[in-house]
Amino acid sequence: MIRRFRNEIAPKVEFIQHHQPPLDSGKYRVDLVQRIKPVRPVEIPEDKWTPKVPTQDLGTPSSLTFVVAGERFSALSPQQIAGLFPAEGSLGDHSNVLPHITLTRSTLPWERSPDNDNHELPWLALLLFHDQDFDSKEDRPEPRVMKLSELGAALEPGQDPNDPVTVIEVKRRLLEPVLPRKSELGFLAHVRQLKDTNNNPLPGESTLATVLCNRLPQAGGTSTAYLVSVEGRYLQGGEGFDFQNAPNDDDLIRLVCLKSWRFTCFDPKQSFTALLTNVDHEPGTLRLPGSGNAEADRYLAMGYLPLPHALRQGDRTVSWYHGPLSPGDVPAPEQVTALSADELLRYEARTGMFDVSYAAAWELGRMLTLQNQAVALALYQWKRAGGIAQRSLEQRRAGRTLSRLPFRSARTQAPMPASVEAWFDDLRVLRGVPFDYLVPDERLLPVESLRFFHLDRRWMKCLLDGASSIGRATEGERRREMRSGFTPASEPDLLVTGFLLRSAVVSGWPELIVDGYNVVVPGNDFHPSDAGVLDLLRMERLSDNVLLCLFEGDVKTVDIHLKPEKMHFGVDAPTGTPPTFHKTLRDPATGEEIEGSTIAIPWTRDQEHGVIDVAELAPKVQVSMRRSTMTSAPFALQMIEGVQKVRFTQKASSP
Repeated sequence: MIRRFRNEIAPKVEFIQHHQPPLDSGKYRVDLVQRIKPVRPVEIPEDKWTPKVPTQDLGTPSSLTFVVAGERFSALSPQQIAGLFPAEGSLGDHSNVLPHITLTRSTLPWERSPDNDNHELPWLALLLFHDQDFDSKEDRPEPRVMKLSELGAALEPGQDPNDPVTVIEVKRRLLEPVLPRKSELGFLAHVRQLKDTNNNPLPGESTLATVLCNRLPQAGGTSTAYLVSVEGRYLQGGEGFDFQNAPNDDDLIRLVCLKSWRFTCFDPKQSFTALLTNVDHEPGTLRLPGSGNAEADRYLAMGYLPLPHALRQGDRTVSWYHGPLSPGDVPAPEQVTALSADELLRYEARTGMFDVSYAAAWELGRMLTLQNQAVALALYQWKRAGGIAQRSLEQRRAGRTLSRLPFRSARTQAPMPASVEAWFDDLRVLRGVPFDYLVPDERLLPVESLRFFHLDRRWMKCLLDGASSIGRATEGERRREMRSGFTPASEPDLLVTGFLLRSAVVSGWPELIVDGYNVVVPGNDFHPSDAGVLDLLRMERLSDNVLLCLFEGDVKTVDIHLKPEKMHFGVDAPTGTPPTFHKTLRDPATGEEIEGSTIAIPWTRDQEHGVIDVAELAPKVQVSMRRSTMTSAPFALQMIEGVQKVRFTQKASSP
């Protein structure tokens, strides 16, 4: 049977101040001793009990030394990064967002300390530099790899002087304005825990750590984000940063870099929401525009298109063809059991042309299965064994059993081999079917377009029958299969619908989430319940920019959005004269914006430089929200911009 699944969407995201590790990085010693201690009987009071045997130690005490080695110098692996925002290489307009990196290990930012004392502060900082910050390209800090021995840091157990470490070197005059104060570090890192409707953490990696940047990207230009180590670089008891004997503005400050990426704030039309909002949604299904010929337009409206057709006799003609992705529902026949594809050719007298759609589907299923030799052999052997059992059963029922022949007793058809069953499961969701059969003409799916479809059940029956035709060569074998009813093409019909999306969103945001509903969902808010949610049968990128989604049922509404952990942070776009950035506060209970509750964004230098004064902003948020304390958790809640989402409906002409 077809495998079904649903996207696991966290209906709730809880913000947590920090997640400190059970043990800090460092060297530990455990002393072990075996000790015998007499046990006092319960009925004897402690002041009246004298042990007959004193407490004594046995053997020689021993000790065990071990090391807790957290991340320190190694560059982060892709498995340690849950998300980057803005995405690496993106071109959208992100000029009002705060870049951030989300880490799969929630304790990572607190496994070391920025001043070797306060472990509630993160040892990681996210720095952002604009290309316009540098007088020349040579001034821009480029990550380079060096030996650990060249870094000059004290080595811990397990670290080798020849280990590689990635560093950047920044002029002091460029680093100092963007470097967070020590008091700001605590507001720039937090933990997010994804929970279900019952307030239980979701299974898997549902607890994530996020490190925020304190600077806005360069509008109309390129910016580079660097996740750097500030372990032990801040002075104890103050805000001062250890620039390591670099008093001059042009002195280079070396920092260990664990991750860096570049992005450009260039084109507002290249953002996630803008790309999907402007996607072509007319016509809503896979069909060519009208030709002006009424008879031809009748076929074009059903998803047909004329294609060259070479006949067996060598003649050439033009025939109608449509793939399995139909503009409307097509009922399936009860059973298809053909000996060749020619049996499924249809002649359309109204146009004087052949319809080769179902013949092509049957032949494709047969050729794909023959190409998979292991499956073809297993299918043939299984059918052969079933045929022997079927003939034995028919002979016994007819009373023609010959006593001298060792007929086996009649048994039910053996289960289909797992490899064959998996093969047909894949075919049912079009896995392995060439894209040219699905979309035979590029005009059916233009660039930046979305098209809904119904899976043509007749086409699918023919595909499955062609795949199961291995070992069916005679009329007798066909009749035997029809009587036994064992072929996959004889399974009950299943209404399957879906859509194809061809867009830069597919390549730019590979971790899309798609939700389908069998009702028209009004508005553009997240659907609060599971009412009408359809199971996904398949969601797969067919190429860099083409996404295929199949649902069980009649999909009428589709939501395309990002994972909850992909939510980003930022400030509200400038308004007023002169235009100034501000932030609309949110209700802590619902997360919804509070109308009229806004605060102006303070800057360390000026708005054009884009570095937010977090040390001033956090107290402003605290006063406005009437909180007694302010940590990174409520601060993060106020700074979120939410997850981007776009909704499409079949009945609408545009999303």
